[in-house]
Amino acid sequence: MHSAPECEIFILAPPEEVFTFLIDPDRMMEWLGIENDIDPRPGGKFEVEVSRGNVARGTYTEVIPFRRVAFTWGWISPDPMLAALRPGTSLVEIDLGPKDGGTLLRLRHSRLSDATTDIHGDRWSRHLAKLASAAPRRRKPAS
Repeated sequence: MHSAPECEIFILAPPEEVFTFLIDPDRMMEWLGIENDIDPRPGGKFEVEVSRGNVARGTYTEVIPFRRVAFTWGWISPDPMLAALRPGTSLVEIDLGPKDGGTLLRLRHSRLSDATTDIHGDRWSRHLAKLASAAPRRRKPAS
């Protein structure tokens, strides 16, 4: 296991706002998954039913407010290719930085097998596009 898809996306909302979509269960469902059970603190549970019957499971390794969230990742799935990546096997690292009045989000998913690298890269791109759309809608108007 050595491949690591990386995605980078600009989001028109500040890092403080984008961060909430990484740690709040309701906001997370606006861009990732249909159900979740998360405890966003180092050592806390990460479990997201990404699509019906496909559950990503791991543990949070880092939670740095407004800057970084990292968690292990693997699958409980009827799909043999996904199920080969056992829960906690791979690592997802998400870094947030301020840029041009918004946030530059960088996601790196490491410790994947060659067989799962492309599918994870493609799906992360789609999920992050949903996040980039959801975060500005939740932005509070300036007073």
